Amino acid sequence: MDLGIQTSGNQTATSPLWSKGLVALLGLFFFVVMGAVSEVHHWREAGKNQHPAEDDGAVPVQSTGDAIAEPVSSQSSMSDGTRLFDVPQAELTSQFVRRWRISGPQICAAFRDAGIEATEWRAASMRSISYECYFQRIYERDDIRPLRSTFLRVRGNASGEVLEISGRIVGPTTDDQGLLDPSLMRIFEVLVSQVRWGDFQDTLIPIQKLLDIRCERFGASFEFKRELSRENSYDFTLVLSQNSNQQVRTRAYFSPDRWMVNPDVARTRPMLLTVSSR
Repeated sequence: MDLGIQTSGNQTATSPLWSKGLVALLGLFFFVVMGAVSEVHHWREAGKNQHPAEDDGAVPVQSTGDAIAEPVSSQSSMSDGTRLFDVPQAELTSQFVRRWRISGPQICAAFRDAGIEATEWRAASMRSISYECYFQRIYERDDIRPLRSTFLRVRGNASGEVLEISGRIVGPTTDDQGLLDPSLMRIFEVLVSQVRWGDFQDTLIPIQKLLDIRCERFGASFEFKRELSRENSYDFTLVLSQNSNQQVRTRAYFSPDRWMVNPDVARTRPMLLTVSSR
């Protein structure tokens, strides 16, 4: 039987098959050793990068026996993208929540700047908690009531918050096409521009044509209508309802009290301890 070994005298010769197998085993062992060395080197470098201030000559950390943890700052946890939604921004709230973006004294001054001689912002009466400014002019009247007149009132409170803007136009003058006189139309142009609610801009065209219009949009109601008891008399009202469904839901979303605390704020990250080689 050929066992792969040839004997000649006192010399024994290894066959080429056994030589190749031995070389393969040595090569495999070499690669395993080099892989282990590379892995150890990788972890040593990672430890140095995590604690660059610590080297072989660093003072060893004294362990007190208690766990040492480093809290994660809320700023870093907010910016690492771990939240599904961003925290509501207060400065963006006015883009979604309907609110008066101008005070009573400011809009009264804007009317005066436009040539509409509104009064100063003041208490409605001596002991009243309501504040207002108004403009009233009677052009023609009989023994009972005005035949041609204009009335405008901005009502609010002592802090300057606007609650309602309303008025009445009796016997308005129009041009040959039936369009409202520009001096009266200026009231509505100033009103819409000063409240800065762009979705009410399209109400100006029907008002100019003296057509009834009612817009209820996102908690605000703007109405211009012909008075039922008088054919040539028109009432208008702009009021904000804080209790509308849209307002309630939107304010609830932007309320910080209804948002859960970011869990990353309370999370702690363990701090690795590097043992000195001394």
